[in-house]
Amino acid sequence: MGAGSVSTPPAVSWYSTAKPLIERYCVACHTEGGVAPFPLQTHSQVVAKRSAMVYVLEGDTMPPQGYANLLPGETGLLLDWLNAGAPLGDPSQAPLRQLADSFTYHADARAIIEEKCVSCHEQGGIAPFPLETYEQVKSVAAAAAFAVDNGSMPPWHPTEGYSSFAGSRALTPRQKYVLLNWLQGDMAPGNPGDYQAPPAKTIKGADDYDLHLALPQAYTPTLQPDDHRCFVIEWPLDEFAYVTDVDVIPDQVDEVHHVIVSIGEPEDAPTYYAADGEDGRPGWHCLGMGGIAGAGLPRQIGGWVPGAGREPPPEGTGIGVKPGSVMIVQMHYNTLVAEPKPDQSTVLVQTSGEVALPSSAFLITDPAWLAPGGMPIAAGDPNAYHEFTLGTNILALIRGEPAGIRVNEPWVMHNGFLHMHTRGKSGRLTLLRKNGTRQIMLDIRDWDFNWQSTYRFERELLMEPGDRIKLECYWDNTATNQDFVNGVQQPPRYIEWGDGTGDEMCLYSVLMTRPKPGYDYSYAPTVHIETPAYRQQFAAGDLVPLKLLLNNFTLHDPGEHDHSDAAQHMDSAHAGEADDHSGVFEGHYHVYLDTDDDSAEHLTAWDSSYFYQLPENIAPGMHTLRVSLRGSDHHALGIEHEVEFEVIEGVAATSASLIDDDAWREQGAAADSLAQHRPTDLQCPANSWYNEDGALEVETGYCNYLSLAQPSLAALRAGDSLHLVLWHADLAFERPATAHVAVTIAGERVWERDIAIPAEANIYDLRVPITFDAPAGSEVEFHLHNHGYNSWTLLELEVER
Repeated sequence: MGAGSVSTPPAVSWYSTAKPLIERYCVACHTEGGVAPFPLQTHSQVVAKRSAMVYVLEGDTMPPQGYANLLPGETGLLLDWLNAGAPLGDPSQAPLRQLADSFTYHADARAIIEEKCVSCHEQGGIAPFPLETYEQVKSVAAAAAFAVDNGSMPPWHPTEGYSSFAGSRALTPRQKYVLLNWLQGDMAPGNPGDYQAPPAKTIKGADDYDLHLALPQAYTPTLQPDDHRCFVIEWPLDEFAYVTDVDVIPDQVDEVHHVIVSIGEPEDAPTYYAADGEDGRPGWHCLGMGGIAGAGLPRQIGGWVPGAGREPPPEGTGIGVKPGSVMIVQMHYNTLVAEPKPDQSTVLVQTSGEVALPSSAFLITDPAWLAPGGMPIAAGDPNAYHEFTLGTNILALIRGEPAGIRVNEPWVMHNGFLHMHTRGKSGRLTLLRKNGTRQIMLDIRDWDFNWQSTYRFERELLMEPGDRIKLECYWDNTATNQDFVNGVQQPPRYIEWGDGTGDEMCLYSVLMTRPKPGYDYSYAPTVHIETPAYRQQFAAGDLVPLKLLLNNFTLHDPGEHDHSDAAQHMDSAHAGEADDHSGVFEGHYHVYLDTDDDSAEHLTAWDSSYFYQLPENIAPGMHTLRVSLRGSDHHALGIEHEVEFEVIEGVAATSASLIDDDAWREQGAAADSLAQHRPTDLQCPANSWYNEDGALEVETGYCNYLSLAQPSLAALRAGDSLHLVLWHADLAFERPATAHVAVTIAGERVWERDIAIPAEANIYDLRVPITFDAPAGSEVEFHLHNHGYNSWTLLELEVER
C-alpha cells in the first residue's frame, strides 16, 4: 500500500452485515449466561466459532425450528462473510438510523414490557429468557427490536384494523414506536422514580371454579422441539350443566406452550378411552382439538395461552354438556426451553345449572374436504388454497337447537378459533351480508400453529337469514415449510385432510347465541391506515406507500367531479341534517395532508393500496395524513382515520436512478434470463405496457408475461442498496394462481416475489442489499408473469449508497 493511501473497508464486514444479522437472529439465546452453550455478542466470540457457524448455516439447522429464520439472501451474506475470514471492517459501516431521543427504560419502556412481555418472559416462564430487569432487556435488545419490528412479538396474529378483539396482546402504534426507538437507541435507564406501573389485570382465582380436573397421569414430553399430546378426562357431573368459563393451571410453566380444552359427546367416549395409552404412554399424539378417527370432532370450550390474561366468555352465556361426556385436553409442550419434566396440569371449569343465553359451539368447515381427495394440497405448492361458503341459516339449522335458535332466525357470533396444522400459511373468515356488504371478521396473514387462540369480538356480530360466511385457508407445502422428525426435515409430499401430524385441516370454531335484547347490532363502514406506520420516517418528495384496511365498504372509480366545489367535500355533519349518509357502503376516499379542512387540496383514490407524493418543500418534523371515506356523491361519510408520520432531513444515502422510463425494450426468449417462467401461450401486445406519468405501467389483462430490459444508467457496487417501489391493484383470476415478479441486473437476480392470487392491492417499497459490482450500462431486466386482468406500476428503481 503506497504512502498516504486509505484502506477501503470490505463491503461485507462485521459492522456492515454480520453484527446486525447475528444480533437479530442469534444473540437472544447466544448471550453471556443465556440458554445457548456459548455467546456470540462480540466479533472475537463469533470468530472463535466460525467453523461451527458455517456448518449450521449450510445445514440450515440454526436458528432452530420455531424461531425466526434467516432469509435466503441473509444466509448467503453471512456465509460469504464467514468464508472470507470474517473481516471486522470499520464502525462507520454500521447501519445509520435516525431515532427519537428522550425515551428511558423506567419512564417509557418498562411499563410496556411488563404489560405485554413479562407474563411469558419471566424467570422460569415459557419464554427462553426473562425480561424482568433493565439488564436482562439490554442484553437481548437487538433480538427484541427485531421481534417487535416484524410483529412476531408479542404474539398476536389477527390483522389489526378489521375487527377488534377483547384482550388483545398487540402493541399499540405508540407502544411499538417507543420500544423500537428505545431498543435501537442508547437504551438509557432513566430515573426509577419516573416509573408508572401498567394497569393491573383482574385475575380470577382458582376458588371461583367449581371443578378442578387434573390430567389423569403425569406425562413427560419427549418429542422435540414440540410435543402435542391429548388426554381424556371423565366428565364428573351426572346432570346436564352449562360450562360458563374455563382456565388452566399449568403444572410445568416452563414447558407448557398452550392448552386447548374440548368436549367429546357421550357416544364418542369409548373411542377416546380406547386411544388413551395406545402407544404405551398416557394420552395420544394429536394436533388441533384432539379429534380422532371414529369420533365426531369435539367442541372447544376453552383454552390457555401464556401471557394471554383472562378474557372470560361473554357474560350470561354457557355451553351445555351432557352427563357421560368426556373432556379432551390437548397439551402443547415446548421441549427446547428446559429439560422436560413430568406434567400433570389442572383444568378449572365453572359451571351453572342455567344461563340467560345458552350457547352452542360448532365448527365451520366443508364436509367435502373430509372425503379422500376432498382437500388436495400438492407437494411443493407455495400457495395451496381452499375456500368454503355456507349460509348462516344452515348453521342455525345444524347447531342452533342447543342455543334455542331456529332455522331462519338471526343469531349472534361471539368469538372464533381458526385451526390449521403446521403447513398453514394464512386464513380468513368473512361475513357476506345479504345486502352486498362484506365484513372481514378474522384475518390471520401469518399463521403460526404454535400460537392458536380463541378471539372474542369486542362487538358481537349479528348473523341474519340470507347472510353467508366464507372460510378461506392457504398452505405452504414447499420444502422449507416441512415438519422435522428426529431432527431431520421431511421432504414435501401430497397431503389432504386428516388428524395426523403430516395432514392438514381448515376449520373455524364459533360460539353462537340468540341476540341479546337491547344490544346495538348496527354496523357501518370502517377504514384503518395500515401503511404508513405511526411516526414512520420519510424525506421530502418521497412516495409514501398508502395501504388501507376496509370493512363494509366497496371502492370504485368516482368519475369526474369538481374539486373546487367546497360543498361536495364537507363532512355530512356540516352539510345539514337532511344529508343522511348512514347506510352508504360504497364510494372512494380522499387523502389530506396536515388539514381538517375538507375543501383543501387532496388526493382522490379508489384502490385500497396506493401512494401519496410528499411535496418537495415539505418542512422537516411531524405531519399527518388523514383518510376520509366518501360516498358516490362525494360527500364525507364522517368515517376517517389519520396517522402521524415524520419528515426528516439530511438523508445519509445518495441515490441515482437506474432506468429511463422511455428506454424499456421487450426481449425474446433467447435474451430472457428467466425464460423458464415464459408461458407457451405468451401474449403481450405493445399497447399493454407504457410510460404513465413517469412510471412503467403494465395491464396484464392483455399481457400475461412481460420481459423488459434496458442498460443501467448508474454503476452498482457491493454494499449499495437497490431501492424498488412497485404497486399492483387488486389481483384476481378465475381460479387461485400465482404471480411472479423479478428484477435482475447484469444477470444477477436481485429481487423476486411470488404473490398468491387472489390478493389485495399492495405497494412494495423495498431496499435490497447489493452484493456484487456492476458497471453503468449493465443490463437491467424487469419480469412479470401474471394471471387475470390486473394493473402493475413500477414507480422507482434506483441505487442508493
